[in-house]
Amino acid sequence: MKRTAAVLITTIVAITTLSGCGGGDPYCDAVDKHKDSLNTFGETRTDAAYVSYAKLLTDISKDAPASIKADWKALATATTGIVEAQKKAGIKLEEMKDKAKLKKLDTNQLKAINAAYEKFNGTTKQRNAVVKNVKQECKIKLS
Repeated sequence: MKRTAAVLITTIVAITTLSGCGGGDPYCDAVDKHKDSLNTFGETRTDAAYVSYAKLLTDISKDAPASIKADWKALATATTGIVEAQKKAGIKLEEMKDKAKLKKLDTNQLKAINAAYEKFNGTTKQRNAVVKNVKQECKIKLS
């Protein structure tokens, strides 16, 4: 009897643990797979890093519940916008601190880059919503 009870308790704990971490849920699995990148988002300021960030945001948005899908897409779009503005201006993200390269940009290029950054900075509401949703839905804490 004690052995059966121990097996039953172990099974219940295992099921509870798996459902709590989002096991089998494509959305939570995707977030969990990329949580290190999500928690360090923006620390690596290169074109390659931002292309990677945009891709993972887009990928997660595909599996996100309808209630939060638009927020993930907005973050992906804003991140892609930064990469595209940088590329169109002919300056890499990692070159933005190079004053000589910045001086070569004309006013329209600088305005386009600035607009992309403003759009990204305007996603605070979406970022907060995503963090809250991931914590509630997946039991994963993002910083």
